[in-house]
Amino acid sequence: MGEETFYNRVRKQFFDIRKREWPTVLLMSTFFFMVIGTFWILKPMKRGLLVGYYQNAPLQFLGTTFAGAEVEQLAKVLNMVVVYGMVVLFTVLARKFSRQKMNVTLCLLFAALFILFANLMYSPTAKVAWSFYILGDMFNSVLLTFFWAFSNDIFNSDQAKRTYGIVGLGGVIGGMVGATVVAGNVSEWGRPTLLYLCVIPMFILIGIGYVVDRRDTSTQAARSSKEKDNQAPDNAIVEGAKLVFQSKYLLGIVGIIGLYEIVSNIVDFQLSAIIAQEVAGDLRKDAYFGYVGQLTNTISVIVQLFLTSFVMKRYGVGIALLFLPVAITMGSVGFLFVPSLIFVTIMSASDNSLNYSINQSAKEALYTPMSKDVIYKAKAFIDMFVQRSAKVLAVFLNLIVAAYIGLENIRWLSVACLLILFFWILIVRFVGREFKEHTSEEVVVD
Repeated sequence: MGEETFYNRVRKQFFDIRKREWPTVLLMSTFFFMVIGTFWILKPMKRGLLVGYYQNAPLQFLGTTFAGAEVEQLAKVLNMVVVYGMVVLFTVLARKFSRQKMNVTLCLLFAALFILFANLMYSPTAKVAWSFYILGDMFNSVLLTFFWAFSNDIFNSDQAKRTYGIVGLGGVIGGMVGATVVAGNVSEWGRPTLLYLCVIPMFILIGIGYVVDRRDTSTQAARSSKEKDNQAPDNAIVEGAKLVFQSKYLLGIVGIIGLYEIVSNIVDFQLSAIIAQEVAGDLRKDAYFGYVGQLTNTISVIVQLFLTSFVMKRYGVGIALLFLPVAITMGSVGFLFVPSLIFVTIMSASDNSLNYSINQSAKEALYTPMSKDVIYKAKAFIDMFVQRSAKVLAVFLNLIVAAYIGLENIRWLSVACLLILFFWILIVRFVGREFKEHTSEEVVVD
């Protein structure tokens, strides 16, 4: 009896999921596994191809020479333009289609693009390197936004605290698997084979989406009935933005996501700059980015399994959101004193691992008490447009600093990180308090 009591106590602390919830939780965890696993196959390849291409033949632009890591920053600016179109597309799909039809449309679109680029990879040109980099970001922005919108549409705020640890675990394991596939096989298999491999998860996602959609009717019906009489749609370009600017709570989420993206992009640039300088060979760069992914996702699995649900349930979403900025603060201070390949790898892995695990689960839980319009349309605006806008700001900061101090002094960008982190922590405290107020009702139309 004592052992059973101890077991039940541990289970409730870490895996407090009801029997009827397990099928949906496991299906959504598998969905997340497929999305993040595919992304982590794309990510090292898209970065390795672009950085390697221009490290060997630097880009001449506006009278300035840009090497591999700097060209990647320019690519992120171009992503900003493309992703704005994706926000509009996502909003239109959310307005006209059910979530299941959205899932099918998006998965078939990306399956076709993977096949196209697999054929182009046999002789990659500069245009292929640029467009493939954009494809990787498009996939991450659109499928990740859809996955969490889908999840937040299914689970309420109480369920999110209890289940997002397991749901998110699928993603971090998927990331570990995807990064391992690239690190261990890209040299032997080549990029085209890995891209053909990415087509398979797209069809699995269609099947999972169909089953989950059929299982879940109550939450969807409840949200739809509350919003039926308030369906005068705005222009698709501004619909999500209008919802955001009408809510201090959503503006707080914008602050958290925007400041994180700026800081994370600075850390990412520091990683790319040091890899470009110290790792020789294009495919070796792909492999090293893959190794960083392996480390990142190993830490993510541990955090997601043993910390995420425990912290969110026991201490609240606000406390869970503090883990990441505190960790990056320590990492930024450390990199100022030890600007080496090993340390920047550790700093990047700890940044991304906490973002992919406890921070992402807590951040997504912030949407659960909101209306369906917020879950799909405002979230699309935040996750795509706001994220990319913040990255563009970081790009200009990175390039300006690199131009004046040189890539060999890239550690000084950590000073900017520390200033931004101070404001990030203040906003997290505000949003944490607001979340407690919003969760007093199941659905809030802000």
